[in-house]
Amino acid sequence: MRLPPPLVAVPLGAALALAACGDSGQSARCTAHASSSPPVATSGQLTATVDRAVVPSGGSLQASVRVAGPLRYQAPCSGPVQMIVVDSADIHVDSLAPPAPRGTPCGAVSLAAGQSAEYDVPWTADPTLPPGSYRLVLGLGDQPQLVLQVRLGIDVGCG
Repeated sequence: MRLPPPLVAVPLGAALALAACGDSGQSARCTAHASSSPPVATSGQLTATVDRAVVPSGGSLQASVRVAGPLRYQAPCSGPVQMIVVDSADIHVDSLAPPAPRGTPCGAVSLAAGQSAEYDVPWTADPTLPPGSYRLVLGLGDQPQLVLQVRLGIDVGCG
C-alpha cells in the first residue's frame, strides 16, 4: 500500500534535516538558536544583562551587572557578584561568585555621579541539566538582587 504524499514528505523532510547536520561517524551536535532578545533587569542604579536568551545544552553565557553612580555599596573582592541558577522547580542548580578581576571596584565602593562599574559572571550550563526555563539570580554585594530568565536547551538546527 502506498502512503499519500503528505505522509511521505514528513519523514523525508525530517531525514533531510538530520542529514543536513552532517554525520561523519560521530553524532551531530545541534545548538540553540536565539529567538528572542537577551533579558535585562533593573533596580535603581543597577542593571543586569546576559549576552543571550537561549543557551544550548552544555553552552555558556556571560551575565553582567552594571552600576551607575552616585552609589555607595559593599562588594567583597573575593566575589563581588554572586549568581545563583534556579530551575523551574525552584531548585538551585549552580552557584558562582568569581573574584573581582584586577582593576574592578570592590570592597567599600563609592561611585560619583557619572561614574560606573561593570561586573561579569560567566556561566557554563552542565550538559546534564534538562532543557527548560532557568532563573539567574544576581546579587552585587549588599545591593538588591536582580533576576533574569533564560532558556536552556536546543532548538532545531545544527552547528
